Amino acid sequence: MEVPSNGQTDPGEWNGEQPDIHPWIARAFRALDGSGLPWVLLRGEDDLVRPRGDVDILVGDGQMQRVDALLAGVGFRRVLAPGHGSHRFYFSYDAAEDLWLKLDVVSEISFGPYQQWPTSLAQGCLKRRIRNGLLWLPATTEQAWLQLLHTMLDKGGAVRPERVETVRVAGALASTDDAIAAYVDRQVGPGTAAQLLKLVRSGRVEEFRGPALRMASALTRDAPLRTRITAGRNRVFRLISPTFQGRLGRGIVVGVVGPEGAVKTTLLRRLGESFPVPSRCVYLGMRGPGRGDGWLARIPGGRLGGKMVGQICGAAAARYHYRRGRLVLVVQPANDALQPGAAGPAAGRRTGTALAAAVAHQPDALLVLDDPGGVMFEPNVGHRPEVLEERRPAHLEAAKRRPNTWVIDVAQSQALIQRVATEIVWGLVAGSAPTLAASGRPEPETPESGGQR
Repeated sequence: MEVPSNGQTDPGEWNGEQPDIHPWIARAFRALDGSGLPWVLLRGEDDLVRPRGDVDILVGDGQMQRVDALLAGVGFRRVLAPGHGSHRFYFSYDAAEDLWLKLDVVSEISFGPYQQWPTSLAQGCLKRRIRNGLLWLPATTEQAWLQLLHTMLDKGGAVRPERVETVRVAGALASTDDAIAAYVDRQVGPGTAAQLLKLVRSGRVEEFRGPALRMASALTRDAPLRTRITAGRNRVFRLISPTFQGRLGRGIVVGVVGPEGAVKTTLLRRLGESFPVPSRCVYLGMRGPGRGDGWLARIPGGRLGGKMVGQICGAAAARYHYRRGRLVLVVQPANDALQPGAAGPAAGRRTGTALAAAVAHQPDALLVLDDPGGVMFEPNVGHRPEVLEERRPAHLEAAKRRPNTWVIDVAQSQALIQRVATEIVWGLVAGSAPTLAASGRPEPETPESGGQR
């Protein structure tokens, strides 16, 4: 019998087939094992190569701060998401596979959509865990019961078609002689566990909703005040936007400069959709002619003034979202060195850009989308495409002289552009450097370069 790293005798060995695991998730499991912390994978051991959802892990109570440090050491960064009980969420991004990995770590087994029904099951579950290669799993019957209770109490008894087989297998493995079965009978009423297993084994999973409602009512009656307070508090706290640990009240600002078109639009949309914190897109460029320009043109300097006001309002919005801890995608950021025509006589344009730059938070990273043979900047800035193309080398050189600036060749596939950009932005949070060969990442600092490129 194997002796685990925490010095305790292994309570059991799993004789089934060893599951395949994504190497980064395997690193997280090894880090937990090496620390001596007791832990178990609550569910999903067959979905660890490319997990379709969260990887659910239970650890010993009072160990969460150690878990933060352990997981940060293997590339997983915590996202603060209030209102989820003991749940802590950790993310990492595998650019080679274009895959977000999410660990959901808890120190308590609780049920309900708002974790309003806590239990005392965690300690026993950790004590009776079994080994399956790299994994620690709950005892077979307990794992089955946890799956059934998750379906009944967290999902309201609704069994999606793709989950029917999982519930059926859980029902076949669960036992009425189990500690969790005894908990169900104690909380809801004698014989409840046996009735639930009879329902599952007869294949009538569509009738789960009725028993689920009765069980929820029984658990609420057991502690009505605590249940309502917990559910209400967590419901309110979930209105607070998630943010990265260590960046509370401080978001991430990413400037995006590049030609108008589907590449930039798709990049911005997918970055915002995929990132594990809320995002906002803000435009800071000098806009072209608009619907209100007719009456502004009657005022000396009115059209330029209107554009300047738009820039400053955009900059204020960017700072607001930054203070809310969001990912702020700033399109055409206010930067004199990268604005077409900035070196020319357009003093008003430079003034508007300078004011916007003073109001907005400076980008943590600047992504310059370069279109070889095309137009680097939007055509509505007042210059002919051929003029902008002539200035392209100078703009690229200015971009490369800026710190934390990446030039991305948009002649690559949209999928690769997306992966490169995501990895760069994620690196701001995780403290990692891009690894994709085609990332266009800055060259190392050299005496000749005068700084990061």
